[in-house]
Order: sequence, then C-alpha cells, then structure tokens
Amino acid sequence: MAIGINEFIANFQGGGARPNLYRISFTKFMDNPQKTSFMCKAASLPPSTMGVADVSYMGRKIKIAGDKTFEPWTVTIYEDTDFVSKSSFERWSALMNTHESNVGSTNPNDYYSDIIVEQLDRDGGKVLYTYTIKNAFPTEVGEISLGYAENDTVEEFQVTFEYNYWFSDTISE
Repeated sequence: MAIGINEFIANFQGGGARPNLYRISFTKFMDNPQKTSFMCKAASLPPSTMGVADVSYMGRKIKIAGDKTFEPWTVTIYEDTDFVSKSSFERWSALMNTHESNVGSTNPNDYYSDIIVEQLDRDGGKVLYTYTIKNAFPTEVGEISLGYAENDTVEEFQVTFEYNYWFSDTISE
C-alpha cells in the first residue's frame, strides 16, 4: 500500500526536530556557564552501543545482548576574546592532572560533572527532549589553530569527554 504525501505530512510532528536548535549546559567547572552554553558551536546527541556476546550451540553462533558501551563525546566551542571557555576547560583538566607536577585529584567525584543536552523547538524556547551525560570529564581540550590567512573567522576548539553513561527523557537514571 502506497503512502501519500498527505499521510506523511500528517505524521511529521512540528516540522521535524532541527539539529541547529539545542542547548548544552555544563553543571560544574565553567567560569561563565551561560556564556559557554551559547558558545557551543556543535555537539551531538550521545550514542550508545550494545555489545554482542556470541554463544556457541551445536556448531551455531547464537547472539545475545552483551554490555553497553559509551564512546567518547565531543563538542566544538567558539572562543571569545576573554578566553573564558578555553580557560575553564583547561582548569578542569588540570584538576585531574597538572602539566608541571603530573598530579591531580584521586577522587573521581572531584572532577566528574553532568552535562545536559537539550533539543529545542522551532521557537527556541521549549525543550523537546533532554539527555543527561553522567560523570563526564574532559580527556582532550583541543588546539586552537592560528594563521595569518585565517581572515573572517572566529577561533574554535574541541573538547572530548569520557563519561560513565547517559539517560534521556525516555530512559531514566
């Protein structure tokens, strides 16, 4: 049975979720959390991967669900002339391990932070869906490329996080 365009449109709620309507909130370690939220140029909704365990039975491989894993998560941040975002991430990283003395906190709760990812509606005000990334910490505070030919651009850098898990509006903690 063919489905017509009118049926498609009738089932396409709100004109579709838009990838450019989001907000990232860092719950700790940012000198100016609201500003860093605005400066977050790009991110993603976090993935998860279900491992597969092969079980042999009479010469055949039976697949059963294994362990869930969570891959590193990366955001891209614009930098302003006050360097408040970059310096906040650098200090957060130094809390775990300093450049000079190679020591840092031994208690993960000292450097864990939750990160909130909100998908917004087309008016930009209503939160459609929320992801909470639990126990996150930066594993890489990326470079800012400099160059004389970099006219008409704004500096940006990436931050990569490891985290223990995430939950969403559908999947509770």
